[in-house]
Amino acid sequence: MVAPVANMQTVVGLDSRLVMATEEPVLAKTNAELRIERLSWFGLVGVLVFPSIVPDWLTLHNALSPFFAGLVLIASGIYQHRQKWRVSFSTWVAGTTSFGIAIYSLLERPELDMTFPVVLLAVFVIGIGIFVNET
Repeated sequence: MVAPVANMQTVVGLDSRLVMATEEPVLAKTNAELRIERLSWFGLVGVLVFPSIVPDWLTLHNALSPFFAGLVLIASGIYQHRQKWRVSFSTWVAGTTSFGIAIYSLLERPELDMTFPVVLLAVFVIGIGIFVNET
């Protein structure tokens, strides 16, 4: 038997005992949380655009884009977690993968441009954030 209670709790009868189960309503994101998510997306795009606007005489290592993309994602995830906001699993996976790509590029294949995998990760994270409303 389930009986609704005014303060969003339900009373569930199990054998001869009563158990209180709390139903947590789905909460909308705050403006601050949305602002941080958009800022991290902007940071990802900035990391990807920066190498294309740098003058030709300034040579950047191929591992910098994946490193800074991972840094943006992990820092955003840590900040959101410290604020007690939900952080999507895709943020942690993409940030860690991006760091892995940077290490691979630095140690194994320094001549290989790793911008395309980072673009795929950024599209993945931003796409998940838009469609699932969680980043």
